[in-house]
Amino acid sequence: MKLFIIGAIIIGASVFSLLPILSAYFFQPTLKDTLRFNVYFLPLSFIGNVVLSWGFIQGSKTFGNTVMLAGLQTGVNAILVTILSILVLQQKISFYSIIGILLIGIGTLFLNK
Repeated sequence: MKLFIIGAIIIGASVFSLLPILSAYFFQPTLKDTLRFNVYFLPLSFIGNVVLSWGFIQGSKTFGNTVMLAGLQTGVNAILVTILSILVLQQKISFYSIIGILLIGIGTLFLNK
């Protein structure tokens, strides 16, 4: 059960990491395109939110530590947004960004203790 909960947090966080990358890749920063993006990706956003909410609800019962779950979500978001920015948007990531991501990962491990 614990693996399902952690998997739900990771999947939900992955969906919410993917959405801004898709938005930046496919749409212009205008109000009209922002509305179109939200309409197009509403089902994916809804599914991600349901999975993430289920993970948090079950995780708070199972682990008794929602801070650790939020840290896991934050770590997954930071890592995936960085990776997707490099691969999809061809952005350059600074050395300080990499250090920040490593610190987030270390912080997530400490939250689990």
